[in-house]
Formats: sequence, C-alpha cells, structure tokens
Amino acid sequence: MDRFQSIDTKIHEGYTRVRRKDNLGGCDIWLEAWDEIMVLVAEGAVKDISDLEDKYDWTEFLSNFIQDIEFELHNAGLKDKSYHKKCAAYCEGLIQLCGEDEKLVRDVRRGMAEAYFSSGDVAKCEKLYTDWLSDDPDWGWGYVGWSDNYWFGIENDQYERAIEILLMGYARPTLRDKIAVVDRLGALYKEVGKPEKAAEYEKMFSVMQRTVSRDSPYYDPRVKAKIGRNESCPCGSGKKYKKCCGA
Repeated sequence: MDRFQSIDTKIHEGYTRVRRKDNLGGCDIWLEAWDEIMVLVAEGAVKDISDLEDKYDWTEFLSNFIQDIEFELHNAGLKDKSYHKKCAAYCEGLIQLCGEDEKLVRDVRRGMAEAYFSSGDVAKCEKLYTDWLSDDPDWGWGYVGWSDNYWFGIENDQYERAIEILLMGYARPTLRDKIAVVDRLGALYKEVGKPEKAAEYEKMFSVMQRTVSRDSPYYDPRVKAKIGRNESCPCGSGKKYKKCCGA
C-alpha cells in the first residue's frame, strides 16, 4: 500500500505544481509517478488502468490524470522539445495499460504520433500512421489525427499534405466517422483559399449531420466545423475533445 500512496502523493503534487504554473516541474514529478506505475506493471502487480484504479483510493481521478499528463507534456514540449519525446515514451507505456479499451488505444496512438511529430521525428509519425491504417484502413479519426499534424503541428503549415491524407481516407467507401474527415476537408480548403471546394465539403457536412447518431460530436448542427483539440467535447462528457469523441 505504501507504494500506491507514494504514487498518489506525487500525482497530487504534480497537479499542485501545474496549478501554480510550474508546468515543467509538474510534468517531472508526474513522470516519476508514472515510472513507479510501470514498475508495478512489470512486476505483474497491475494489469491495466481499471485494475490500477481499483488498487487504491486515489486522490485524483486516474482517468483524468492519464489525459492531463499527455496534455501538459505537450505544453512542456513547447518550452523544451525534450518533453515531446518524453510524451511519446509515456504514450508507449500507457498503451500497455489500455487493456481491451480499443477507443483508448486509438486515442493514445494519436497522442504518441503527435508527440513524435512535434519532436521533429516526422518519419516516425508517418510510419506509425502508415502501419496503423494498413491494419485498420477505415479508421476515420486516424486520417484526421495524421492530417492535423501537418495542419496544426509545425511552424510552416503543410496544407497540401494535410489534404492529401484526408482524401486518402475519404476515398474509402467503408470509412468510419467519415463526417469528421469531411469536416476537416471543408475547413482546410477554406484555409488554403479554395472556396468552391470548401463549399462542396461544407454542404456534404451539413447533409451528413442530419444522420449522425446522438452520441456523435456532430449531432448538434450548431457545432462549429473545426473543434479545437483541447476544447471541451461537445458530447457533454466533460473531457477534452481529443480525449473523447475525437479519439
């Protein structure tokens, strides 16, 4: 029990530092806590996130912690690029704890690829998405995540590459979450100054909105076309969009 208490104390201290705007210090102590968790995993004392949650009466919600640490590591990487690599390593470890939660696995994969891209290892990001989409070529949000790296993730946006990736997904007749790809295409074409193409996809998006399920982030027609990666998910879960319906 003392080992779990030690981890809990560090997680709580990390939140305290982050709230005091000590982002790097918060990340450092969170990574210490995470290393201790991974030791428990290696020893067989913990199987997955759900099992970890049941082992101790945690001060913070672990479901929030696992997304907050990735988010703060990303922010820390904007100050010190070494934290992008730390984020990628964190995501690789987290995948071991996802269990059978396929949605969480896909979400973590996107975070890991983004971290590699942000660290400057674009080739690694490309290989990851190529491999994942080879195994699951109808993963709509995979194409969105891959494309977003080129739209948002570098100093000189490579819009054409972002559009090229989205069109690969759009071409698949059995693509899941196709509305997300259509949404991004409309916004990107507008960004690059192609209003006719933008209008084409925006019209398609409006038609598709009428048929999406109630749990889709696009169910409410008032939802704006481009949802920020760190905005609250419009489905009402209280989680960040990238950690919920945007996974």
